[in-house]
Amino acid sequence: MIDNLNMKLQNIGLIGFGSWIESAYLPLLNSKTNAIKAIAARTESTLIKAKKILGNNCFYTNDYKKLLNKPDIDLVILCVPDELHEKIMKDIINSKKNCIFEMPLSENINSSKELITLMDKSENFFIPNLETSQLPIIKKLSDFKNKKSLGNLLNIHMVMNAPNWGPTPNLTKSVYSISPWYIDPLNKISGNLPTRVLSIGEKSPKSFSESRANIILDYNTHWASWNFNIESSKEWEVIITMTFENSEIIADLVNSEITIYKNEKKLPKIKIESIWPGMKYFLSYVENTDNFNNQNTKDLMNISHALQLSNNSNNWQSIEI
Repeated sequence: MIDNLNMKLQNIGLIGFGSWIESAYLPLLNSKTNAIKAIAARTESTLIKAKKILGNNCFYTNDYKKLLNKPDIDLVILCVPDELHEKIMKDIINSKKNCIFEMPLSENINSSKELITLMDKSENFFIPNLETSQLPIIKKLSDFKNKKSLGNLLNIHMVMNAPNWGPTPNLTKSVYSISPWYIDPLNKISGNLPTRVLSIGEKSPKSFSESRANIILDYNTHWASWNFNIESSKEWEVIITMTFENSEIIADLVNSEITIYKNEKKLPKIKIESIWPGMKYFLSYVENTDNFNNQNTKDLMNISHALQLSNNSNNWQSIEI
């Protein structure tokens, strides 16, 4: 069962109170008595909105350092724009609070490495929110690969279409910043890490944001690819196609459905009990896992960096180990 969210998910301070906090975190955290103790947001209007939702028993401030100085806060959830991550993450680490954060750690690999060095020296845990990887359907796809019931895996292809994600005026969404959420599920299904990557962006982009790209990852035993479009005209979708020697699987992550094609026949759909985007399963993972380390964060940052270098050159890029 994954309904018992306690212990680590108590005495929480929220830094940032945008739509993602409201839609993904609050429905679960609000079900816990007095889990959220403090909120830090930049604008008065956001604090007023938060107070209407959470009531008078929380501490509200537009200075996140005041939140970090509160001794009754054990866990900080950081959910702010990418360009603010580096400075706030450094202050969270120094405050000796546990933290759930949104990737990337910072906007470039050098400062990310500096942060990870600080994280490694800390006794606290720092967990990237990679909720998509915790979806039960990802484990099911990994089982198909490992058990080889459909033959050896030849390749994985992911398509992600997101309407209205970009471009953002004066800000850049890059393959470096958005890739961890979608590369991590590919790693989980594959059971290992890619050794090199190729990222091909738009020929004539209309903005500085990298809204579309085609990515290939070399996992040695098989290929994987990821096509994303964050200015899509389609409805939100994440589709994974797995090609085996004897069959093909199409998995719809948003609707949690798997279709298998075998011997030129379409088999009945498999419905996996799952709730997109996976926050319920991610928070359960936080709740029930001990001995966190930062290795997965390091790996994803190195892959993201290689993708950015490749996107700039349109050439294969090896991944730093």
